[in-house]
Amino acid sequence: MITQHTIIRRYILLVTLFFLSNVLHATPSYQGIVQTLQIPTKGSVHDIVLFNKDRSALVASDQEGILLLDISKPLHISLISSFTATKNAESIALTRNEQIAYIANGAAGIDILDLSNPKKIKRLHRFNTSSYAFDIVLSPNEKTAYIADNNNGVIILDISTPSKPRQISNIPSVAGSANVTLSQDGRTLYIADQSNGVVVVDVKNPYKPKQIKTISTLGQSQSITLSNDNKTLYVANNISGVTIYTNHHPNKVTAVGQFKTHNAFHITLSKDEKTAFVSDLFTGIHILNIENPAKPRLLTTHKTKRAAERTVLSNNQKLLFCADESKGITLIILH
Repeated sequence: MITQHTIIRRYILLVTLFFLSNVLHATPSYQGIVQTLQIPTKGSVHDIVLFNKDRSALVASDQEGILLLDISKPLHISLISSFTATKNAESIALTRNEQIAYIANGAAGIDILDLSNPKKIKRLHRFNTSSYAFDIVLSPNEKTAYIADNNNGVIILDISTPSKPRQISNIPSVAGSANVTLSQDGRTLYIADQSNGVVVVDVKNPYKPKQIKTISTLGQSQSITLSNDNKTLYVANNISGVTIYTNHHPNKVTAVGQFKTHNAFHITLSKDEKTAFVSDLFTGIHILNIENPAKPRLLTTHKTKRAAERTVLSNNQKLLFCADESKGITLIILH
């Protein structure tokens, strides 16, 4: 016979199990590393882009150029082809149809590559810049490109015809533009301007960009990562580490959290934005719990062979590829 006392006990047990299930479900899964694999390259790797449903990767390898890799079997990665004429590749921007790659090619400017035949990459155009092209980002409609060109500031190109890009405007730099990030709607540009901090620019009309404000940072801003809703800004500030800002309006950006590292260079967020992977040039990759932006918490650190410059996370969130400078690519299998 089931008594009222028994029913109450079972009810309490069910409520407790439901609560624990939700807590466990909400806990980030990135608390350990299962395995690491080193993929050597001849040149220093600066950027990696995954595409073709994570079966392929484009790699910016200094001296070697652009490498196209088959990563469908992560433990047995192989080279499909390469484009060696791009010698100073720093970063890569890929179109949504995955047919054209825009390469920030250091002192050589911008290379625009045709990937329609994966085994034979062709260059459509080279656009020379007057300084050193560190980074590139495309507008949502892929008709405009923004290039962080160091002392030359940010160059804005009309790329509606990829084989015939043309400069339409320029945003001057105070300390040297190192990285560019666009809001989801493509209307606001965030520039990592090194010792000058973060420069916020209205680019609704890319022909007439308007500076909104400059955010002073504790160190030299190297790169900027935006949350999907654009309301949180993560800035890698070199020796001062990672600073997290609320960003409810471009005119109203407030620092809320800080995580100290030796030389923060780049930040990758997990899909649920509860975890950040911080590339640190000196100490490797820090994996942070950022559920509370005001109190980022270290989960674990992986020491890379050389200098961790950038990371990219696979769609299934289980593979982290790291541009490990002169040691090539570090592949980290997560749990």
